[in-house]
Amino acid sequence: MIKSGSFGPAEAIILLAISNIARIFLPYPRLLTEIGATAAWMTPLGGLVVALVGFYVMYLVLRKNPGQSIIEITEQAFGPVVGVLLNLVTVFFFIAVGALFAREFSEALIIAALPSVPISIINIAYLGMGVLGAYLGLEALARTARLSYPYIFGGILLLLLALIPQWDINGVFPFFGHGPLEVFGLGTFSTAGITEIIFAAVLIQSLGGVEQLRLIGYRSMLLGFGSLIIILLVINLTFHWGTMAENTLPFYRLARNIYIGRFLQRVESVFVIIWSIVAFIKIAVTLYGGAVALTRTLKLPDYRPLLWPLIIIMFILSLLPPDLPSVVKLDTDWLRPYALVPNYLVPLMILAVFRLRRGPREEG
Repeated sequence: MIKSGSFGPAEAIILLAISNIARIFLPYPRLLTEIGATAAWMTPLGGLVVALVGFYVMYLVLRKNPGQSIIEITEQAFGPVVGVLLNLVTVFFFIAVGALFAREFSEALIIAALPSVPISIINIAYLGMGVLGAYLGLEALARTARLSYPYIFGGILLLLLALIPQWDINGVFPFFGHGPLEVFGLGTFSTAGITEIIFAAVLIQSLGGVEQLRLIGYRSMLLGFGSLIIILLVINLTFHWGTMAENTLPFYRLARNIYIGRFLQRVESVFVIIWSIVAFIKIAVTLYGGAVALTRTLKLPDYRPLLWPLIIIMFILSLLPPDLPSVVKLDTDWLRPYALVPNYLVPLMILAVFRLRRGPREEG
């Protein structure tokens, strides 16, 4: 029951790319603007390199046991106790990501369009769409992503083109902003914290097997990080970095700045629809990844009964922070560093364990 149909690598690439660009619509670009100033658009370059290396390391781990996911391999490498604990770390990571994204998207919708609606109502709507997508399965999510990506990426492209008359090349100078250390140090550390590497490793069989992992991973990261880089560049060209560093939703601010004649204004309402679609896919992906990871950890036959307790936990966690600044601080100070554990640290530890186990046999 964990197998969710079949789909091609194109759908998998688009699904992971849309999951990756979800952060574009939230306060996240403001953080990168604070880090890089006029060089904010360069901050994801280091994260892109780390993500590509992370996919390659994960490929090396999964290649040793091509019929298994990272959940089973982790338990084999570290034993039934430590392995299960590390797998539960992965499960909680998915749930925490889904909870924080649900809260941030709900806050963004209140700011942009529904200021009088209680946060819990919007949160329930987003989580309800997420649990529906997770219940339908990975194939349904992949097909949905494939159908919606022309509108998502096409809408972003139209936004960028509509802002060309407002670009100012002086917005990218001084070239390295606050300095290379901040741009390529803190920027790399922040942008490398993603969910797509561990998600692909948990669902490797559904994505076409180990041999497809590098193709899917590399192309989806190039598409996702490329979109982030371009949008940050447009932010630098359109506004002074100090102004955008104080703006809660930089992407929404870009959309509000579009003016195409007297009878075509307030086009940001179109982008509210786009980011709602992206939010649905992102929340569904994290919930599905967490449910499948927990199912494999507990060796259960079906993931669907776990969706309801997990979505309740996600709902409770999403409402615990008192306000949006607290959510952003949790995302910045806790979730981004925490993401490095399942995506990079655990695979490297597994490779080290495999190397140590193979060493004595080769010497004997």
